[in-house]
Amino acid sequence: MHLSYRHTYQGSTDAVVSLMANADFITDVAEHSGATSHTVRIEGATTHMEMALEAPSDVAKFVGKTIHVTQRLAWGPADSQGVRRGTVDFGVAGMPVNVSAAAVLTPTGPDSCVGTYDGDLNVRIPLVGKKVETLVAPSINDAFAGLERRADEWLSR
Repeated sequence: MHLSYRHTYQGSTDAVVSLMANADFITDVAEHSGATSHTVRIEGATTHMEMALEAPSDVAKFVGKTIHVTQRLAWGPADSQGVRRGTVDFGVAGMPVNVSAAAVLTPTGPDSCVGTYDGDLNVRIPLVGKKVETLVAPSINDAFAGLERRADEWLSR
């Protein structure tokens, strides 16, 4: 299933990439998403996070009460226009569920940019995979929206 999300950030592309590689910010995102536990590892402009979340009720019958999500967000250097390209990958431990998306941060002014995320959600469960994708997709969009809300808060400081 194709997913597309667009964020508007009140910060430059460099400021957004720096924020996304800040362990305190990622911890804040995890806590605000309702994670019952999480770990964060930063390697340059690449962020790795693992967290345990309560599964949405309509998904719990397929995956159990708790899901363990892994996330990797990696950014490349800015091009001559200030555009930063990267990738976002989500997975659910022990489940054939993953999201892989291309990420692009495009300057819209000296202190603003737009982030676009385009990719695919794949659930490889025979017979019910497509149904689970339609159930999981809103949670992925909620995760992107939560990241945007926390980024807005942090960038306004």
